[in-house]
Amino acid sequence: MSGLPSIELESLLEPVKTWNPKTAKDVDKFVYVDLGAIDQKCKKIVGQKEISCREAPSRARQVVKAGDVLVATVRPNLNAVAIVPEELSGATVSTGFCVLRPIPGVLDSQYLFHWVKTKLFVQSMVRQASGASYPAISDRIVLNSKIPYLEFMGQREVASVLDCADLLREKLQNSVAELDALISSTFVELFGWGQQAPVTIGDSLEAHPNGWKWELLTDVARLATGHTPDRQNEEYWGGDIPWLSLTDIRRLDLTVARETSERVTQLGIDNSSSVKLPVGTVCFSRTASIGFITVMGCEMATSQDFFNWVCGSNLEPLYLMYALFMSRSRLRLLSTGSTHKTIYFPTAEIFRVLVPPVELQKKFAQQVISIKELRELQMRRLSELDILYSSLQHRAFRGEL
Repeated sequence: MSGLPSIELESLLEPVKTWNPKTAKDVDKFVYVDLGAIDQKCKKIVGQKEISCREAPSRARQVVKAGDVLVATVRPNLNAVAIVPEELSGATVSTGFCVLRPIPGVLDSQYLFHWVKTKLFVQSMVRQASGASYPAISDRIVLNSKIPYLEFMGQREVASVLDCADLLREKLQNSVAELDALISSTFVELFGWGQQAPVTIGDSLEAHPNGWKWELLTDVARLATGHTPDRQNEEYWGGDIPWLSLTDIRRLDLTVARETSERVTQLGIDNSSSVKLPVGTVCFSRTASIGFITVMGCEMATSQDFFNWVCGSNLEPLYLMYALFMSRSRLRLLSTGSTHKTIYFPTAEIFRVLVPPVELQKKFAQQVISIKELRELQMRRLSELDILYSSLQHRAFRGEL
């Protein structure tokens, strides 16, 4: 597997101090890092909080230092790992983490951190996990695992190479996030004012300083829904008509949709209440996963879980999509149901939308298209960097760098 010797991890680590905040004297508060504080995507601690010793969770026990590596022992497939930064030295972390503290001069923290992010490490942990609904590993499993070992300066060199590749990925990820934020800020710059959401309900709405009107959404767009053809009839499924369902909508949120996970036949459309909707139809999920939005990039049908708006001449689809997005949190409050939240059609029929001049809406739509094209380019570059990083990881821990 590797051209490097493998050494048991525990032999390269120092012990970690523990304490009980509830019995501590002369301490009122402490910084706590729970399992939910780890951003699984960027592998960083982002959700630490200061809590009183009196309210300390029973899992708050382990005191960490800068350079410690945290490995979550629940759901190891998610690879919730992080390295403790200088500003969190002295914080307390959950016993749901296995805390790895390298012996100085023997094991480099960054080298270790890169190792616990590898597929080899993750797969090893997943194989040894127990529990079907809540898979977990013990600290002992982590400590008994082995790491490809280099002399210390070699570790530093490997870590430096991987750090550089990781930094490039992080910068590109931040660039993508900034492009996403740019669309929202552009919307606010062109159309926003005050705290009023651009899609809402009610008759007494704040007048826009530019004199733009609030219109019933059903007056400027045709409201349609969808349906699910009989799943027992094979002739209704596997055709050439894309069929949008809740399975797709999170992936397609704020995009122009051209592909769906399922397709139906014309026969399925003809023998159900489902209909083909035109290009530019704006789809808003109304049940379960409420408030996710996409615009049809080709003729499609949908399940009954959507409000579908076919825009009239005074409404630009991309403007409506982002108007709904900017109103998402408030519109979700209109859902009802204790276990299965839904926004019902009588509520959608009283949605009001701010309608700026259509020329301004089209200007916004062109800006969105340009930003999305740049984002797609950045995502391709990010994918290439991910492949490069994985290759470097693989070679590094085989001693081939």
